[in-house]
Amino acid sequence: MIEPVTSLDFAPFDPFEPLAAVPHAQYADWRASCPVPRLGIGWFLAKQADVSTAAKDVETFVASFREPGVVVPEEEKFINEIAEPRHGQIRKIINTAVAHHRAMHVEPIVRQLTEAYLEPMLRRGHGELIAELVAPVPVNVISHLIGVPPQDWEHFRRWSDEVVQGTYPTKYRNDRGVGLAGAHPEFTAYVDAIVAQRRTETDPTSRDDLVTRLIETVVDGYRLSDVEIRTQLIFLIISGNETTRHLIANLLVTLATRPDVFAALQSDRGLIERAVEESLRHAPPIQLLLRNVMQPTDRFGVQMCPGEKVVYGIASANRDEAVFDRPDEFLLDRPNWRDHVAFGGGPHVCPGASLARLEARVVVDTVLDRVATITTEPGWIARKTPVFWANGPVDLPVRVTART
Repeated sequence: MIEPVTSLDFAPFDPFEPLAAVPHAQYADWRASCPVPRLGIGWFLAKQADVSTAAKDVETFVASFREPGVVVPEEEKFINEIAEPRHGQIRKIINTAVAHHRAMHVEPIVRQLTEAYLEPMLRRGHGELIAELVAPVPVNVISHLIGVPPQDWEHFRRWSDEVVQGTYPTKYRNDRGVGLAGAHPEFTAYVDAIVAQRRTETDPTSRDDLVTRLIETVVDGYRLSDVEIRTQLIFLIISGNETTRHLIANLLVTLATRPDVFAALQSDRGLIERAVEESLRHAPPIQLLLRNVMQPTDRFGVQMCPGEKVVYGIASANRDEAVFDRPDEFLLDRPNWRDHVAFGGGPHVCPGASLARLEARVVVDTVLDRVATITTEPGWIARKTPVFWANGPVDLPVRVTART
């Protein structure tokens, strides 16, 4: 029995604690009894209207997954941690590599990768989808767009997992040193070497990739330092690995456990886009976002103060009964199928949203082309990634048969 809370109580919820599953029952209770519960670090927004409103106010609420009081130098802030107006200026460069018009060009690559990684599993009749398909595809794609060697995807996956599962995302110092270089010297040294090598090229503008743009483009009157370039490149490698991986994995869980959904998509490929959006709503790859309160506000009926944090309950907002009928069900015929906040919202909406959607759509379409049947191995139980903000399975062993 979950005890109801009021906004004056401290809810027994630590957003930094890795959970075995998204606490949907707790979120539903908050939506019903106290949509802005008080936490030890600040506040939680459980309703979609509040999350959407807060996401638009990037002056009052600035992104930070760090523990309260942690200060990060400007050079080592990921793009989602940088305040305006600099956020928008750097974002324009990143958008040239990952926004919608660029993402469309990688569709053939995604399809080729998916077919190549599927083939051995189809020959065997079984496989582990996360390790053999879901992990390599998005890391290869983001590597292609950034301009780093795609054959090193296994390094990128391992390194990015080690960063997000370590202390760096929440702290800044650890027992190995300060910042990203202290958190993962191998990862930073690798990226630094790529940037240094690119600077030695006689005509760096001949390359059409994000590394070149970050080096050559003037932002706010000056060029980015090597540390700033390294920071944003590592952020994109991590994002391309973690978030898109969980989106694709959650979709494939649905295909493997819901034969009705699999059959519906097989018979009508026009439903794939709806399936992607419904999966984003039902099982968002990022289940919560954290923000620092920068100035006092009572907009949500409580007094929020600078120094406190606000947790945007993405998984909660996406199952808000005030917005969605039967919110706990996965429905392909949902009328308001786009009305979720899986990628946040406002001016700081996820810059890679179009790319993630495209990858998910193409992977599902390719799986439907090649796979006749897919089921999870007997006894499989979904286990959520230990990353506190993320939502996706750590493994997905399946049995498959090929279409003839």
